[in-house]
Formats: sequence, structure tokens, C-alpha cells
Amino acid sequence: MRSLHTFCLLVCLVVSPLAQAQGQPTPEQPAKADRPKNSRFAPDYVVLQHAGLIGLLSAGLGYDFGRHDRTNVELLYGFTPGYDIKHTNHTFTTKIYYQSHPKPLFRDYKISWIKVGAGISMTIGEQFETFFPKKYPNGYYLWPTATRLLPFIGSAIGREFKGNKRPLYGEFYGELGTSDVMIIDKYRNEGIAVTDILNLAVGLRLKL
Repeated sequence: MRSLHTFCLLVCLVVSPLAQAQGQPTPEQPAKADRPKNSRFAPDYVVLQHAGLIGLLSAGLGYDFGRHDRTNVELLYGFTPGYDIKHTNHTFTTKIYYQSHPKPLFRDYKISWIKVGAGISMTIGEQFETFFPKKYPNGYYLWPTATRLLPFIGSAIGREFKGNKRPLYGEFYGELGTSDVMIIDKYRNEGIAVTDILNLAVGLRLKL
């Protein structure tokens, strides 16, 4: 009987650590991440955009974070050539937005139906004021004319590239947006149509 008790004790001592080891993740099997992330300050993607009230053409870097990397922040520089004015306008923009999880569309392509957010821009140019201009009455503008708030909504279509080569993912997007000044103008002047205060932008994102 004593031999049986000794055998049972040895079995429990051996099986218990094995069961605990199977229930815990090992260093060789880390939890699956949403996707490989770059180093701490390196951008997650690059972006190129046409129009959208931030320049005829703009380009910049982007970072994604949050659950499944659905929240995005972009830093962009855009320019508008001086066709009707003497000098080129330079616009610096920060955008933050949420983009829905992509759904299968056809073949390897996926679509994100919802993309909603806003940007804040600062434009350097002859006709833009970094301080409140004296020629406008108090309260005419909420802040200097060089600064704009730019809400927008859109959608995106993309596909993942196979293999480990970069870029990892390419995406074409469209955005319908406006600005704080246009919204105020519409509020003050009922004769302005809604379509007159909307602007269409198209762009390309390449995840690194």
C-alpha cells in the first residue's frame, strides 16, 4: 500500500507542471499580433493625396494604433501652385480618423466602408493670416484664416501583398469633406448649396 501511495505522489508531481506549462503561452509561441509593427518612431505607412483642401497634391507619413490598428494619425505637407496668385501656398496638416475593418470585396481586394475623421491644417500663403486680420469684424472667423478644421468621411479599397517584401498593403481611398469656414458660410447664407461646400479627395496609402 505504501508503494502505491508513493507511485501516485510521483505521478502527481510530474503531471501537474506539464499541465500548467500547456496552459501558458511559451516564449517560442507569442500571442498573434494584428500585424508586424515597425520600430517605435518609424511610420507605419506613407500616403499621397490629391485635393481635399490641403493642397493640389500632398504627401506624408502615417501611424496606426488602437484595436486592430483601426485608428490612424497622418502628418502631411501639401502645396498649391500659384496659378491665380503670385506665390505657391504651402499647407501642413494633421489628420486623425477611424477606419472600419476591411471586408472581402472580390478576389484579393477588401473594402473599408467607413472612414471618418477630421484634420487641422495651417497654410502659409499671401492671402492667409496667421493672426486675426483687422479688416474682418470681431467674431467673423473663429480663428485666423490660415488655420482650418477639416471634417471628412470616406471609404477605401485595398489589397494585401504576398510575401515579406514591402509594401505589405496598398489602399486607394476617397474622401468627401468640407471646412469650418464653408460650414459657417452655409449657416449664414441659405443661398449656398450643400454641394458648394463639399470637396472630393482621392489618395493612396502604402503600409510599410
